Amino acid sequence: MQKRWLSMTAVLTAIALVAAACGGGGTSGTTSTPSGAAATTAATAVGEVIIASDLPTSGADASSGLPTQNGAAFAIAQTKSYKGITITFKPFDDTVNGVHDPQKGAQNVQQMLSDPKVIAMVGPFNSNVARAEIPIANQGPLAMMSPANTNECLTQTFPYCDPQPAALRPTGKNNYFRIAAPDTVQGPAMADYIIKTLKLTKVAVFSDNETFGKGVADNFVKRLTATGGVLTNRSDFDWKTTNDFKPFINAAKAAGAQAIYAGATSATKACIVRSQMQGILDVPFTGPDGIGDDQCLKDSGSNTANMYFTNAAGDAAQNPDAASIVAAFKQAYPKASDLGAYTFPAYDCAFILVDAIKRAIDAAGGKVPTRQQVIDAVQATSGLKGTVGTYAFDANGDPKSATMAFWASKGTPAVWTFQSQFSVGQ
Repeated sequence: MQKRWLSMTAVLTAIALVAAACGGGGTSGTTSTPSGAAATTAATAVGEVIIASDLPTSGADASSGLPTQNGAAFAIAQTKSYKGITITFKPFDDTVNGVHDPQKGAQNVQQMLSDPKVIAMVGPFNSNVARAEIPIANQGPLAMMSPANTNECLTQTFPYCDPQPAALRPTGKNNYFRIAAPDTVQGPAMADYIIKTLKLTKVAVFSDNETFGKGVADNFVKRLTATGGVLTNRSDFDWKTTNDFKPFINAAKAAGAQAIYAGATSATKACIVRSQMQGILDVPFTGPDGIGDDQCLKDSGSNTANMYFTNAAGDAAQNPDAASIVAAFKQAYPKASDLGAYTFPAYDCAFILVDAIKRAIDAAGGKVPTRQQVIDAVQATSGLKGTVGTYAFDANGDPKSATMAFWASKGTPAVWTFQSQFSVGQ
């Protein structure tokens, strides 16, 4: 998932600050600069490494961010140390005024890099935050492992990508990995679901006019119209200033829309639209993973029936081999709100990093590894079985296979309920 992009000027400014802080971009764990040498000495001396996280854990995004953080924390807690080296967890919050913020995410990564013990991170949750963070972490270098980023332009080169993935990696090397399926899969998957499973063809589409929302809506529309569906009407709102969505809803009704697709998130008012549909347009409401949280159900009011979302990762409950881990998590985190759609994808991200750190420690002769050694170990991951997938990564940091899942609102009060999932080859 993601929202608005940070400007390239801001990104380049942040890179310059990191380069200055790192003595011209020196790598932690090398002796290419004085700061790099100091980082290695400090990290080796303490016998402790930290996996950080950067997620939106307050405000409107907390209903997605906190359950995701719980998954990462739980995974890291399963391995307290390896060969005498302690592995601990340090969470960061990238929200400002209740909404995830790319500049805050960039600042968090700068803070991580200032601590030589931090050698990897889980996150971020939103792809616009990733766009701001990748160039900074790339110069650290720091391994990033996201459970939820879906924008294709973070890793894949298309003519419409601005910037291109290579521009986010100033060192020319990759430090960024994700386990989520990209929006080139997520939007089309819901279009197929509406046509093949819901047996509907006429769809009205809106977006929050941000990178994630508009991008996933565009991909949805391409697949819808290519497979015989009809786009009845489309609106791209300024979510910060728009509160009345009834003109769009009434236009959809007049055009005969049989369903709505929301290219937006709970934090950008996607499900306020659902609440305003009640009594005007009583048709299924669909969207991407950005609506798959408790906040969406709250914002929908009493109009929570017939809602569907795609999740860019699988459901651990469908994996019999993960049953004991799921049970242990629920015992440690007993509240229903502790578990979300990206809890176990985040668990797997942390699990992958812990596994890579262990292999990097072995490669370093039992000593604290460098950040680059951790990145190299992540890249070498092959056939690692997690709770929602089996992992290996291509040269761009994408999973060689991913899983797309479908969820629906069920019951009173409504809860999100797993429907089905399928594997995606990258």
